[in-house]
Amino acid sequence: MSDEKKVNIHKGHREKVKKRYYETGLTSMPDHNILELLLFFGIPQKDTNPIAHELIDTFGSFSGVLEASKTDLQSVKGMTENAACLLSMMLPIYKRYVSDLHKKKRKFDTEKDMADYLRPLYLDTPYERIYVMCFDLHDRMIACRVLSDGDRGSSYLDCARLASIVLEVKAKKIVLSHNHPNGTLTPSPDDVKVTVMAREMLEYFNVQLKDHIIVTDKSFFSMAKSPSFTHVIYGGNQLTKID
Repeated sequence: MSDEKKVNIHKGHREKVKKRYYETGLTSMPDHNILELLLFFGIPQKDTNPIAHELIDTFGSFSGVLEASKTDLQSVKGMTENAACLLSMMLPIYKRYVSDLHKKKRKFDTEKDMADYLRPLYLDTPYERIYVMCFDLHDRMIACRVLSDGDRGSSYLDCARLASIVLEVKAKKIVLSHNHPNGTLTPSPDDVKVTVMAREMLEYFNVQLKDHIIVTDKSFFSMAKSPSFTHVIYGGNQLTKID
């Protein structure tokens, strides 16, 4: 078969896949078809269906493909640098979208609002990471920054960076957040110590610690709203008590 006929076949197939997306959206499309559609824009004039299947086989799932690095994606047979770059951008783009969506609101009425904002930030983070959300006197968020990274079971408080961020953005209130990749919601003794350390340090800058929120992929835990942990946020004598 001539190269021209091959191009015409692929073009016809691509138009059918695009038409299916235009008519029904992504909900009715299997995972490999969605990847195939994305690959159209990174691999011109080539059948991307086998590559889509190979990607899922290699990384185990649709989500595994989107969580893979550009280097790992590019190692799959048939992938181009542009295609690998495109797929590796999907999660960061989604995170930026969610972040921008919540910035329009700027204020968070509940702890759930904050957890909903934070959860997408942890999508591709298999280790513990601490974020600091900074607010002005009127509870409007003015910044959200990565404070420090740990491992799968622990994280540490970078006091110097916390102080630097607070002073840079002129925060008056902050909320700490970190994820538990193992899915447990109960704060550990180290979580309590980190929170107390942050609260005591922030007092020197006249900055209020509003909360410390623990996030998992399905739920969240607010120390400020838990009777067993409110003393950790607002002060007290039993700083390391865990019920």
